[in-house]
Amino acid sequence: MDTKNLIIKVSKEEFILKGFNDASLRVIASKCHISATAIYRHFKNKEEIFDAVIKPFIDYFREMTNYIEETDTEFLKNDQVSEMWNFEHDGGFQYKLLFGEYMDLVKLIVKERKSWLKDFIVNYEFNATIKYIQKMKLEGYKPNDFSFVSFKVLLDSYLEAYLNLLNLKLKSEELLEVCKEINDFYTVGFRHLLGF
Repeated sequence: MDTKNLIIKVSKEEFILKGFNDASLRVIASKCHISATAIYRHFKNKEEIFDAVIKPFIDYFREMTNYIEETDTEFLKNDQVSEMWNFEHDGGFQYKLLFGEYMDLVKLIVKERKSWLKDFIVNYEFNATIKYIQKMKLEGYKPNDFSFVSFKVLLDSYLEAYLNLLNLKLKSEELLEVCKEINDFYTVGFRHLLGF
């Protein structure tokens, strides 16, 4: 493993164990068998290291959401908009995203940058939905006019419901079931608000 990736690996362990503020670059350097100043050959500061640590989750989020967008566009092209709700609103997407391979990073981000994560996801979802609605209108659909404020509040509470699950000690099956229940509950509200 090269030095930069070793710093990222060790930093992740330190951030998870001690939190961002209490993680020491000296300790990280020592565990990497390098000097503290050597870290600065690879990263400007601890914040940049944190960004590198969480990058796999951010990349995964973008990959998953790009897949959802492409699939939703196919449903739209094939006049199957109602299928979109069945496809991405079964709880499985959110379960994989938040509680799958990158759960440790999600917990770390929530612990250190919860408001940043919520803003990142809510803004992404908001913008993707607005873009999708514009595509719908071009295809002749007539979605509801709705309050952007109401929609953002609904998205925020939807995400908060999932993030609250991180604090519970649930088995995988229970977690997936609760994800499905959250989706069932919020899908009704989203469909009512959006009109499709």
